[in-house]
Amino acid sequence: MEDDDDFFSDDGFDDLPPSTLLQLEQNAYLATQVQQPVQFEQTAHAPDQRTTPVPAVNKSPIRAPEPQSIPANTTSLRPPARLHTGLTNDYDALDVGELDAEVVDDDTGLAIALDQPPALAGQAVPLRHEDVADAMEIEEGNPYQSSIYEAYNALEEKVRLEEERLKQMTDELATARSLAETKAGEIAIIRSNQAKLVENYDRQLAALRKAMAEEAAKHREEVEAARAEGKLLATENAFLKQDLAEETMRINSLKAKSRAPDNAPPPPVTPKKTRVLPFRDGFDDDEIMAVSPTKSTQSKRMTPMGPGKKKRKLDPGSPTPLPLSQQVEPAAEALEDMLDDAMMDEEIITEEPLPRKDDHNAQLMKAILNHKTYPNEETDIEVMARMAFPSEPQRKLSTILLDETAKLHSGNYVVEYAQVISSLWSRALKEKFFPPVPLFTLIMRYLLTLDGPSCIPHMLEYLVPVLQQSGDINGVPRFENSPVSRQNLGQIRQTPLSQLEPLVDSTESLGLLYQMACTCVHRERTMEKFWRYMRYDFVLMMLNCAQPIRDIILMLNLLATSIRPTSFGSIQEAEQDQFANENYIVDRVANLLSEMPQLDEGQPPYTAAEICTVRLEAMKFLTAVAFNPVAPVSDHGSSVIAYHPTVLARIIRAMHDELDALYNYPPERHLHAAMVNGLMRLVYGVVRRHKNVDLQSKLCRVAGGKQKFLVVLTRLAFSEGPILEGGIDDDTVEMAHEILDDAVNPQEAEALLEIFPSAKRDD
Repeated sequence: MEDDDDFFSDDGFDDLPPSTLLQLEQNAYLATQVQQPVQFEQTAHAPDQRTTPVPAVNKSPIRAPEPQSIPANTTSLRPPARLHTGLTNDYDALDVGELDAEVVDDDTGLAIALDQPPALAGQAVPLRHEDVADAMEIEEGNPYQSSIYEAYNALEEKVRLEEERLKQMTDELATARSLAETKAGEIAIIRSNQAKLVENYDRQLAALRKAMAEEAAKHREEVEAARAEGKLLATENAFLKQDLAEETMRINSLKAKSRAPDNAPPPPVTPKKTRVLPFRDGFDDDEIMAVSPTKSTQSKRMTPMGPGKKKRKLDPGSPTPLPLSQQVEPAAEALEDMLDDAMMDEEIITEEPLPRKDDHNAQLMKAILNHKTYPNEETDIEVMARMAFPSEPQRKLSTILLDETAKLHSGNYVVEYAQVISSLWSRALKEKFFPPVPLFTLIMRYLLTLDGPSCIPHMLEYLVPVLQQSGDINGVPRFENSPVSRQNLGQIRQTPLSQLEPLVDSTESLGLLYQMACTCVHRERTMEKFWRYMRYDFVLMMLNCAQPIRDIILMLNLLATSIRPTSFGSIQEAEQDQFANENYIVDRVANLLSEMPQLDEGQPPYTAAEICTVRLEAMKFLTAVAFNPVAPVSDHGSSVIAYHPTVLARIIRAMHDELDALYNYPPERHLHAAMVNGLMRLVYGVVRRHKNVDLQSKLCRVAGGKQKFLVVLTRLAFSEGPILEGGIDDDTVEMAHEILDDAVNPQEAEALLEIFPSAKRDD
């Protein structure tokens, strides 16, 4: 049977019907495929296809292969496209179109055999190696083996490509999800920042509204007080006017009486009551004389004659005056004499011209208009009559000054004049027209001297800003050439004279600011207003080492007037801004203790005494900040110095350098000794007041700070050079001992005692 099964003959194939050949071809192909067990049902068109009888041709029976057992978890391979084309070619024009089975591709890219039942269509799954191996067990002469291999390879390649595409899509999806999560996180961060900004804005807006409400309330109180004072003054003025009118009427009546003619009828008088005479001796009382004629005449001659009364003159030929019909009593006579004297005095006063009340504003304006500035021999108005702004050459400065002054009506000529001068000064600086600036400076100094204490509060609003603008003209170029500027970081370069303006003196501007501050130092509200107009950047700029020493000293002295119980320096609205500003100030002043002042181009070098002087001023300012002279119990300033990261370390380093300079025995050794004593008191006071400050950690932030700390304290605590250290106070030595005891451990203390054996004897 095996030989019969393996042998195939071509005899008799021509006689087979086409349907039988097609059925044989399909059975042969399906026998080589991995299929699921499917029970084919008999249809009306063909018999049971599992065993199809084949008629014998030339005694060679042909039968279909028997059905095979196929695992349930397998699917069939799709047959190659156009499987029956060979039949068409072999059997010429044989029409088997109705029996052809084509393979079409669906949308998923998998082939579907159209001649399979619907239950098997589209169920292609990946093949297993063992199923493929079983399907491959066919004869070597099978004509479909190569097409099976090609179909398998193509399917495998397609599956691989599909897996790669799916993997790529999965990666893209993961990337998109990661990007979406990143974007969502960024959006959340942006929303959080926006919420914080909105909250900060609302907080600042609430603070501004509160400040505005407070200012409005304060302004209303001031307005009400001014109104009450105005009403009081108006009432007093009305009373004075009434009194003046009454006095004027009385004086006019007296004048009218004095100017009355001699023959005018006497004014009506009240009739006098008849008096009871004391004498009853039978004589007429009218003829009795009270006194002797001579005495009566003398007394009447001594009485001054009152105005408005016409008396008969005595006849020089008559030795005695004629007796009166009625004698006046001595008391009544004295009263009449007093009234006559008073009336005569009033007449004398009224006849003389009334003195004119001094007009203080007119006198001040007269002095201002007649003022001359050195070395000019002409008045300031005449000097300004020769100057004009480049933007308005047809109009002289004097014309602008007089026109603007006439428009103001504040009632204070000095304030009005200062306001106009300040506006001209500011305009000159903006237009870079510097010739009138020295004249404006001298005029303003004269105004402050003329009526400064009462006028300064009204000048702060416009005078303080223009003085700072004047200081910026030369202060900004010097700062830009300093080692701390961004353009010249770490490099020392002298400021070229071409960048400086000689007509604008920053020292004069700082001097005027200092004069104004000193004048109002005891007026708390005026000083607060002054330091609100002072810019913090201007203060820090003028404390730079590139500024002239005289400007640095003036700014330090000016800053000393800003020390208040709870703050110092320029007044800022926000509390954190105020704290930052104070830290910047102490940091900049601490740098002055060790920095070398920088010169302008072509200027002679500073002497050692000048350098020591500016460092002494810096030390005095830090001492005033730490130990507030206004409020000694306040520790605000000392806390700023104590908790600053590097100020204490810089002070100790400066103390070490000053002690080194003292050992060289220079001519200015007393200044170095004063520096050492002052710096030691400053460090000791701050450390004792704030005992929780970690001094050792701050020393590590300055190069060589810890070593210099031990060296300088050891030198001061175990001093044995009375000549070199003659200016060091005993208090300084005691302070150094106390700080050194707290700073070193027992081992270091024993090492120091071995280095300085005299300390053992002292103990």
